Amino acid sequence: MSLSYPEAKALLDSRGFGITPGLDRIEMLMRLLSNPQLSIPTVHLAGTNGKTSTARMITAILAAHGLSTGLYTSPHLNDVEERFVLAGWDEGPSWQQMSADELAATVSYLLPFTEMVENEMGQTLTYFELTTAMAFEWMSERSVGAGVIETGLGGRWDATNLVQSTVAVLMPVDVDHATFLGSTPRANGEEKVDIIKEGASAVSAPQAAEVMELLVARTQAVGAPLAVLGRDFFVDSNETAVGGRAVTVRTGRAAYEDLFLPLHGTHQGTNLAVALAASEAFLNRTLDFDLLQAALATVTSPGRLEVVGRRPLVVLDGAHNPHAAAALRQTLASDFLFKNLTIVLSIFEDKDIAAMLQTLVPAADRVILTRAENPRSARPEVLSAAAPVVPGQDKPEIVHRIQDAVDRAIQISDEDDMVLVTGSIHAVGEARRHLLG
Repeated sequence: MSLSYPEAKALLDSRGFGITPGLDRIEMLMRLLSNPQLSIPTVHLAGTNGKTSTARMITAILAAHGLSTGLYTSPHLNDVEERFVLAGWDEGPSWQQMSADELAATVSYLLPFTEMVENEMGQTLTYFELTTAMAFEWMSERSVGAGVIETGLGGRWDATNLVQSTVAVLMPVDVDHATFLGSTPRANGEEKVDIIKEGASAVSAPQAAEVMELLVARTQAVGAPLAVLGRDFFVDSNETAVGGRAVTVRTGRAAYEDLFLPLHGTHQGTNLAVALAASEAFLNRTLDFDLLQAALATVTSPGRLEVVGRRPLVVLDGAHNPHAAAALRQTLASDFLFKNLTIVLSIFEDKDIAAMLQTLVPAADRVILTRAENPRSARPEVLSAAAPVVPGQDKPEIVHRIQDAVDRAIQISDEDDMVLVTGSIHAVGEARRHLLG
């Protein structure tokens, strides 16, 4: 059966965005497809924050060094095709998002196998399981030289954990999705370190002591060499530059001096160091400096401290947990110049709303609370009840639609002010679509 693009999207969307733990469904589907994921040399990333930006850096670096590289990330901002990217290098970078025709063809191909699994098991494959299967099949069909795969939630029971990774990357681990992953960094870490497989190399950002203990135990159990930022490779400098960061990273193989990264935030310098170490481990060699700098110049990370307007400055950031909110607040002070700040906030109801508000509201001059078009988004009235009282700051304003909230924030801002939209990827996606089309 050949589906049209609207039919393929409707089939995906009909599954909703619920989470059903377990690997039985995706394992059976992969067996029916002859396990395409095992044909892909993979960099597999887990962690609480920084996965997508780091994955995009690794993709650019591997492509510049001659590998056709597939990238799979989640969630998307506007269109599901954003999750699937093929990167190459032919006298310069080539980043190709999955086309509408490719999406329709891939879903059409998977449909009979999907129906076999669902009929056999009496369970429906989730949206994420199906998009993960699409990524594996799409990359395998294109015989990529590398796949850069980001986990969706956790690690152990994540659909992406069927890969046999060449390099496993652990970004900073904190608490998120507490209902599924637990309420402590250690509980979250127990799930995430499971992506490290026998025969892989492991690369990690700095971790809390309780997470590092788990990480060391896991790598020793599976015999995986481990490189940790701050112990085995280092950020020697990480400075604000015009349009991004100037970063020097020192690994066991080389010193990469004064790299320009066109992304904002001190944490992006940390992400870059992890990306370099992971790329070295995957290629098993020192990186070519000229190719590296050319690759980094192509890196974007939509919805992550993304500047989409000026006069006033309008910035979108998908910070959706307290750890990310703290990094965002630090970046506001270090990377941007503005007179007054208006924050437009929409947060999912299953997040630590109070902690996020305690971090972000005091950083603003004005706050507008709103709600993304997602059933998980908390009502603005709920956010208002949890918001801290800040001396000298008016009570947060409530505007019920993201689009109207963004327009309101821009309307009340002067040319030298800043508008920040944050709190969830879905809120950022809606604002981005409203502002950029």
